[in-house]
This record gives sequence, structure tokens and C-alpha cells, in this order.
Amino acid sequence: MKNEKMGLMSCILMGIGSIIGASVFASTPIAIKIVGGHGIVIGFILAAVFVFVRSIPEMLLGSSLPATGGSYMYLSRLVHPIAGALDAFNELVVGVMKIATMALTFSTYFKYIMPSCPEQVSACLAIIVFTIISCFGLRISSIVQNICVAVLVVALGCFIFMGWGNTAISFGAVISDTVQLSALWAAMGILHGSLIGANVLVYSAEEIDNPGKSIPIAYLVSTLFTAVVYALIGYVTVGVAEQDGFQAIFAITDLAEVADKFMGRGMFLFFVAGGALLAVVTSINSAMMMFARINFAAARDGLFPKAISNLNKHGAPVISLWFNSILAIIGIISGYDLEDVVKITSIPGLFLTPVTFLAVYTIKYKYPNAYANRTIKTPHWLNCLLTTAAIVLCLVLGWYVFGTMEPRHYMLMVGYYAVALVYTIARFFYLKNQGVALFKNMGETYKPWEEMEKNAIKALGDKAIKK
Repeated sequence: MKNEKMGLMSCILMGIGSIIGASVFASTPIAIKIVGGHGIVIGFILAAVFVFVRSIPEMLLGSSLPATGGSYMYLSRLVHPIAGALDAFNELVVGVMKIATMALTFSTYFKYIMPSCPEQVSACLAIIVFTIISCFGLRISSIVQNICVAVLVVALGCFIFMGWGNTAISFGAVISDTVQLSALWAAMGILHGSLIGANVLVYSAEEIDNPGKSIPIAYLVSTLFTAVVYALIGYVTVGVAEQDGFQAIFAITDLAEVADKFMGRGMFLFFVAGGALLAVVTSINSAMMMFARINFAAARDGLFPKAISNLNKHGAPVISLWFNSILAIIGIISGYDLEDVVKITSIPGLFLTPVTFLAVYTIKYKYPNAYANRTIKTPHWLNCLLTTAAIVLCLVLGWYVFGTMEPRHYMLMVGYYAVALVYTIARFFYLKNQGVALFKNMGETYKPWEEMEKNAIKALGDKAIKK
């Protein structure tokens, strides 16, 4: 990648913009229906706790061994190439579906500004525009992101402070209401996707100044900030909707409906354009950065066609960017329902993300000095314990979300992974006939990590660990 580095503040803003995005606008109405209205605030708070625990393994890996491609690189090098292949295909479908989700959410709110524009058209145009922006490299993408985040935070602040005085129930009453545990778990499974986003930094770690320090700080600041904002948004949403009776909460389809109840026309348009639309914009921008770099790393190893790893003069993986975007556009044109997309993309992440965390158990033995020289100095046994907790939480939440799905949802997922398996086998033998060992390539030592290990040995001096 071209040497365009992001500083700490840009990382924090990138994290906030990545988290405060399409998901909160898409997931909040769905989670309200699952959890039963008032539980949405507790759902967001507990989802934030879950995301914090879930993020610890990624922060450890990203600060110890930064690598473009994130989870794919950790799994293929630190666990096994087959685990890397599984992650690459998982992130491919999640990436495409996430971009489609964001674009569909964009179109849902764009209709308030241009009602005559078909939703599929505006969704596809949004993808095309931000793919073009991403093709100009990380520096341009981060500048666009920083501007959008500043306006976005102001718009969401207006929603919270203006809506607070128009609620039909107090904040204390909402958070003290009883909630069915199984419904809360399922809602948390949906909502956790709204709070995950700062992990884009892990996938672009080599493009960040001092990633060992910047990634953990940006992770913590952006996640905690957005957790508070989301809980307040959840309260205002149910509180304002309840003016029309408790059952009106379950009729909410998007946050613009709620904003329209207490905002004047000018402020409402600002909320839609500066809040909802820019939230989606920042999410699309971040998702394209993140998932294109996973495809880039997998193609560099040969799992995907080599052309996908090509970079343009701005250092952007241009073919990988367009590859994801075109697949997302195809998904939108095929007529996917937004609720279907949210549920389908939640399950792979919750069930397969734990595979990524396995790298935490092995990193100490493969790169002991780089690991010992990391910014986060917690003991290895504690890291393993927290990683185990994150794995268990992912599986439990995944199971509860799975219970809300219909047969067509998991049939689509099973079909996809069957196709991925057939492709991998065919790709393996195709490359073998050309004298290329696919899995050997995927497990090869990553040279920048070897340099980090050598530098860590020098930095640790007498405390360096001998293999």
C-alpha cells in the first residue's frame, strides 16, 4: 500500500464514523420489535459491554502485529491457512451484504429529500459515488470521513436534545422496566453490529501512524462515545413514539419518522441529510476500506484472482473495491429486504468471528517479542481468558439471533459456504497444476512481522525472549 498514514485523531474520527453509521438507523427499529420497546436502552448498553469485550482480541492483535487484511492475515499465519480461507469468504459475504445494507438504508432516508427517486437507484448511486472516492486512497477517504463525522455528531445531538423534551416517558422508567432475557439477548445480537466499526482500523493497521498506540486508544474512545450516544438515541426514539401509545413503538420503521414528530421542516431535513445520510456515508466509506483490504490480502496469497490485489497510483486496491461494490449492487437489484440483510449479516460475524480470536492463543509462541513489546501490557493468561469470554458471548448471541431467523435466511448462508468450498477446492487444484501451492502461500511468513520481531528484540534488550 502507498505510504499514506492516519494520525490518532483521524483514527478516532474514523472509528466514530465507522460505528455511528447505517447500522443504528437500520437496526434500532428491528431491535425495538425484538426486545419489546423499553429494553432498547439496556440493549444498547449491554451490547456496548459485549463489543468492548469482543474487541479486546482484535486490539491485541492489531497493536502487536499490524497488517493490512486484519483477521485474514492473523488466521492464515497464526492459526492455519484453512482458517484464513474460511475468514476470507466470511468477510466477503459480510462485506458485500454490509455495503448493500448501508446503501439500502441510505435510500430509505434519501426518499425524504427526493421522494420521486426510486430507492434502488439511490442505493446503487451511493455505492458508485463512494467507490470512486475510495479509489483516491486513504488520505482522501479519511478527509471526507472527518468532515462527515463532524456534521453527523451535530445532527445526532439535535435529535437527542430536541427529542428529550418531547418524550412521553422518563429515562429512569425506561431503564428500570423489565425485559425478557431471551429477547434481550437476541436484540443485543442485532445491536452489536451497530457498535462494531472501529475494527476497520485493524484491517488498515499498516496505514496508521504508530498503530500499536493509536489502535487501542481509538478503539476505546470511539466505542465508549458512540455507546452513550446510541443509548440516548434509543431512549428518545421510544419516548417520542410512545406519545401515540405503547404499541406505536412497534410500528417504527426508521428514525426519521420519530424526528418528524418534534422537528421543524428545516431541522428535519438537516437531521436526514446531516444525520441519517452522513451516517450511512461514513459507514460505506469505512466498510469499503475494510473489506477491500481483506480481499486484497487474500488475492495477494492467490486465494482470490491475483488481479484483485492490484493497486492504483493512489495506493488503493481499486479492483477489490469495485469487486465488492458490484456484488453489493447486484444484491440490491435482486430485491433483498433490509431486515433480511441485517439478520443474514449478523449471524456469520457472531458464529465465525470467534475463529479469528484463536490467533490470540498462538501469537505469544510465534512472535513472542513483538507480543511482549505491545502497548497493551496485560498478562497473556488474562488475554486468553478475555478472548475465551468473547468467543462464548459471540456464540451465545449468535444462537439467540439464529432463533429469530427464517429457513430462507440460513438456507442462503449454507448454500453460500457450499459454493465457497467448491471454489476453494477448484482453486487449489488449478494453482497446483501451475506449480503453485495455495495453502503454503497463505501460511508464508509475513516479512513486516519478522521485522517487527527483530525490532522488538532490540527494544527489549536483556528482556527479549529467545525462541
